[in-house]
Amino acid sequence: MDIATLRNVLDHRVEISPVTGRPRFKAMHNDVLFYIERLGGSAKAAAALGVFHADVELWIDEHHVPQPFADQIHKLTGAYVSLIREPPTVVIGDACVWPPVRSGDIQMKLGLPPLAENGSTTLAGR
Repeated sequence: MDIATLRNVLDHRVEISPVTGRPRFKAMHNDVLFYIERLGGSAKAAAALGVFHADVELWIDEHHVPQPFADQIHKLTGAYVSLIREPPTVVIGDACVWPPVRSGDIQMKLGLPPLAENGSTTLAGR
């Protein structure tokens, strides 16, 4: 998904991550970023969770925290696990969902295909 399309559809809610250069929701729309900031930022969160700083930045960009770490963040901050496991998704056109839906359970419930090799959720051929 290119940033121009995202900005056209989502207007003020999307920014480019200064660390990874990937599109992400801005802080007011990014629950993962909100709770990582409550832990003191991505570097402190990485140390507290025992993961690489780059992994935390990827979670922020993708709005998705893997389950074991979502549980830890819940214990440390009171975050709702459902909010940091899967973000609200936006269907763009008739072919793409952004951000990608990573949860296999949610993919099954919504009838979505598994992630493509490039990490995206595409609806083409549904």
